[in-house]
Amino acid sequence: MKLTVPEQTENHMAHNKIVWEYHMGELMKTERVLEGNLYNLFAIRMSPYDSGVKNCVERSTEYANLEEELNSMKLLAMIKQLEYTGGTHDMNI
Repeated sequence: MKLTVPEQTENHMAHNKIVWEYHMGELMKTERVLEGNLYNLFAIRMSPYDSGVKNCVERSTEYANLEEELNSMKLLAMIKQLEYTGGTHDMNI
């Protein structure tokens, strides 16, 4: 999800600058909350599984990108693949 940054005009008045600063402050708060929520969701996705599944997922080559992006849907797909295949198909070939 990308948030839109409000633009400040060249010939702005003092009031417009204050409004712009307020909107930027709100945008920064929203972005922090969103990132915190994504991190929490990512951690919650990993929590119910045993250490064997966690170790397989963390050893995966894709895990670093998933953790950086906080992409819990791809993480869930990876865990689902491990669970349904019973770990018989090595994902780290």
